[in-house]
Amino acid sequence: MQLTQGLQALLDIAEKGEWEKVDSLLQDLLRTMETVRSSSNRNLTAPDFRKQVQEVLRLLDSALQVCSERKDQIAPLVNAFARAIAPPATP
Repeated sequence: MQLTQGLQALLDIAEKGEWEKVDSLLQDLLRTMETVRSSSNRNLTAPDFRKQVQEVLRLLDSALQVCSERKDQIAPLVNAFARAIAPPATP
């Protein structure tokens, strides 16, 4: 899996609201990101590499925005469950 493909898949899942599919994508995406991070044989000044990095940054920014919006959407529900499950305070 290429990093851009994985990030695009994440965005597609998010846009469709199919959040249950994120978990199945996570391990592949993390492995791909680690491979990219540890790769040291890239020519950082090559125009093609710069273009790839810009695309990855764009996709990361979009994924961050979509995931943050989802987090904000479900925060009240998570907080409600946390309050419902929390034991009552003892005097």
